[in-house]
Amino acid sequence: MKKRVIIFRHLLAWVLYIGYELSLIQITVGLNPSAFHYLIFYLLNICLFYFNAHVILDFAFFKTRKPYLVSSVLIFLEIITYLFIKLELDRILSGARHLSLTVNLVNEKLWLTNIWREIFFIGFSIAYWSMLYMMRFKEKNHAMKTEQLKTKAAALELENKYITAENAYLQNQISPHLLFNSLNFIYNSIHNLSDRAGRGVMLLAEIMRYSLVSSEDKRTVLLNNEIEQINRLIELSHLRFQEQFFLKFRKKGKFSGVRILPLILITLVENMMKHGDLGEIGKPAVIRLEHKDNLLVFETRNKKRSGSPHPKGGLGLKNIEKRLINFYQNRFQLDILDRSDEFSVTLTLSL
Repeated sequence: MKKRVIIFRHLLAWVLYIGYELSLIQITVGLNPSAFHYLIFYLLNICLFYFNAHVILDFAFFKTRKPYLVSSVLIFLEIITYLFIKLELDRILSGARHLSLTVNLVNEKLWLTNIWREIFFIGFSIAYWSMLYMMRFKEKNHAMKTEQLKTKAAALELENKYITAENAYLQNQISPHLLFNSLNFIYNSIHNLSDRAGRGVMLLAEIMRYSLVSSEDKRTVLLNNEIEQINRLIELSHLRFQEQFFLKFRKKGKFSGVRILPLILITLVENMMKHGDLGEIGKPAVIRLEHKDNLLVFETRNKKRSGSPHPKGGLGLKNIEKRLINFYQNRFQLDILDRSDEFSVTLTLSL
């Protein structure tokens, strides 16, 4: 649609210009050649106009390193070529037998008239091309500014999101620190009355402190630190359930210096204790941790609990898988086996 509008405007401009010029010639000079002659010569001048703008100037300024020199040379050759074509058309339309270029070598007025006419349309073409160039430059500049504004807006939006997240993080720090202080108060109040209750409060405080510190942007933690927290969680569960808690934690290999993504293993253990039945001595839950040749295998296996009070949405395992994908990419394997009476998760990490 836009292309049709442009073509219509060009046609209208030429019609108005040609109509004005022919009316002026008729009034001032009174020449009245045939309409066919006018059609041929105006078509020649229009071709000169667009050829100069879209071929010569576009080539010189967009595809060469010396646009002014190249355009000057090409325009000079264009003038000579146009002059030859124009004089030859004059000869053909007048019915002469010889080339106008040779016959009219001494006709200075004819030469000057045609050259002036050609320079006029070339100048007109240069003005038209310059206007197009300025419009292209303005549109390009506008597009660049728009893109810059979009980039700034995106940066500001990202900064605002970061500030919001940071504020939320700082606000959330209030709750853990308040909880730690409360747990310390409870521990100091009850440990003289009940060693078991005091030990449970202290274990819970240490696990929560580890969760808070490990969630900071340190990326990895020592495997021994994660194992220590698993042992604390197991001890806390023993204190809670006493003789109704049966679990075996089997470790094999060397763990010193090994680093892993934090809160992965302990979350798998917590998920097992939350949804599993760990109260049957004949079917104890099992945690297996093995490290060999930079390959870490961690498995939890437990009897399924019937009528668990906790909803089984699987969000904990999904969040673990997302974190593993983001950090380890294709260097891990998470296998989940859900039988009728048993549930197991096996995580294999290539360190």
